[in-house]
Amino acid sequence: MKLKSQLSATIFFLAVSLVPASASIVTYSGEDIMATTTSAHPVSTAAAASFATAVAGLGTTSLVTFEGATLGSFSNLTIAPGVTMNGSDINSANQTIRNTSNSPSFPTLDGYNTTPSGSYFVEVQAGTLTFTFASGVDAFGAYFSGVQFFDPNESITFSDGTSETISIPETNTSGSVGALDFVGFTDAGKSITSITINAGNAQIGADYIGVDDVQFTTVPTVTGVPEPSSIALALSASLSLALVLVRRQRAQNN
Repeated sequence: MKLKSQLSATIFFLAVSLVPASASIVTYSGEDIMATTTSAHPVSTAAAASFATAVAGLGTTSLVTFEGATLGSFSNLTIAPGVTMNGSDINSANQTIRNTSNSPSFPTLDGYNTTPSGSYFVEVQAGTLTFTFASGVDAFGAYFSGVQFFDPNESITFSDGTSETISIPETNTSGSVGALDFVGFTDAGKSITSITINAGNAQIGADYIGVDDVQFTTVPTVTGVPEPSSIALALSASLSLALVLVRRQRAQNN
């Protein structure tokens, strides 16, 4: 569980990475140590920009900021067409949408909004937060605030045919030092229907974090392959047209 302690200075840890987690997965990860919730965060911002560039050609990308969502706990919240979110906290209760910090004296340690001019975010009081997609996605990213060290660390898990885990950075954090991370990944050619954020539990260590500015890219719809009969019909029509043109040319030459 977190220890509450005010940070007295701004410290930044730079950790942008583009690391293949498997043959098709590329991760985009950046971490900034935060003295206040409004401190500059250039590394996580750079990671988010790199992710945005990478997903531009993959499909239709959506951004969920949670602004205007119903405040309070939720059991199965629809956040976009065909996309739902649910989870259980450290006490096996539902996770929560907030617009203020759960710990106003130490907001950098417990999660906060990251949307410019916004205030809403998902507070994950340890436990899990799961996103479910009716149509598969091949890219996902989000900001994670109030991240602190515990063992094992926070992670993103999903299956693309194989069980995958991507760590959420917590380098140079502690019980009194929190970070703001952006973590995203692309998994081109895959169709992922469920992604889970893991923030620990009372038995192994628990972290209270904020999740905001969630992005995901929907897999493009693939048009059906023509039936063999359709292909044969098209070829037949093309051949007939070619024969007509040949005969017409011969007639003109005579």
